Amino acid sequence: MTLFILPLANQGRNAGIDVLRGLAILMVVVNHVAIRLPLEKTSVAAILPYRVMRFLTHQGYHSVFVFFVISGFLITSGILRRWGRLRSIQLPFFYARRFSRIVPCLLVLLSILVVLDACGVPDFTIDGAGQTLGAALASALGLYLNKYECWTGYLPANWDVLWSLSIEELFYLIFPVICLMLPRSDTWQMILFGSATLALPIAMHLMAGETDICRHKAYLPGVSALSAGVIAALLLTRSDWMGRSAVTLLGWMGVVGIFLSCVQVYFLPDPVADDLTVGLTLSTGALLIALSKGWGAVLRHRTLAWVRSCGVMSYEIYLTHMFFVLGLVRAYHATGFSERAAWVCYPLALGGAWLLGYGTDRFLSYPAEHRLRALFTRWFPTPDKRLGEHEVNPSP
Repeated sequence: MTLFILPLANQGRNAGIDVLRGLAILMVVVNHVAIRLPLEKTSVAAILPYRVMRFLTHQGYHSVFVFFVISGFLITSGILRRWGRLRSIQLPFFYARRFSRIVPCLLVLLSILVVLDACGVPDFTIDGAGQTLGAALASALGLYLNKYECWTGYLPANWDVLWSLSIEELFYLIFPVICLMLPRSDTWQMILFGSATLALPIAMHLMAGETDICRHKAYLPGVSALSAGVIAALLLTRSDWMGRSAVTLLGWMGVVGIFLSCVQVYFLPDPVADDLTVGLTLSTGALLIALSKGWGAVLRHRTLAWVRSCGVMSYEIYLTHMFFVLGLVRAYHATGFSERAAWVCYPLALGGAWLLGYGTDRFLSYPAEHRLRALFTRWFPTPDKRLGEHEVNPSP
């Protein structure tokens, strides 16, 4: 039981958002297992229809967009809690906290990947046409790994997961500067970020002739999804009038909207389904508002503690899970077992990814983050001492 409590040390966290993040990261892990050990080739195919199996195992891309919305929402909510408005953000303090959260794990991960590549370890060696270790490392540190893959093709799996981090980190760099330049009127702020959110179909449509990598990993769609989180956080500040019924309606609209957005890909042509990804981002934003208004209190139940812990450690699990997934897949193939029994790898992958994420959080991420924040606090004092060391749902 202690294992589940430790990552949840901050009792002020929003359980609903942690569950949403937990489900999203679990879907990412399942997707990466399914790419290598398709569930439809296992004995489960005799029980579940093909489309149901595809729905359960191929939501990785949608999950990343859910993460984008959550990230934009949490970052904006944190700014509003500390400074009251976006225009009052203090850049040094903001960048120091982002650095403390993101960089330690990322640098350790990249160091391990460089060593594995130098040793020629299968599944971790960069050998694609036009690809080099130095260029891949520069793209990861320069926040353009998504563009590097667009130019040269997919990198090895544990490098590939960093494409979304490039978009998110670039947003963290630019968004605070935009906040300082915003008009004083809250209405104009809503118009600006609302327009960016609704520009998602336009961005996807303009890239209709691009390759799948360029289309799905471009900056513009990711920024539009992050903007959906920003607009949701801004709308939350105007939601005092919402009663319980309105919150419940908004929450169910979010849940149904996310479900339909994930299902539509099996019934619509790919370009049309991509254009309608805005439905996923808007639905996620609606659900986040409802969860922040107390909807879904049942998600605090102890039976969901493991899923919540996955949400708390979503960043650590995201960065490290491919080590376990790739090792598990190779080990399974080495045993010579039939593909029909490969379904057993799915729960093993989820458990192993959690353990690896927990170890990373316990022995690297958490202590490094708090030591760096303590150091930075000497230079950039906390603007609101009432928040203390912890913040509600720190962004992944």
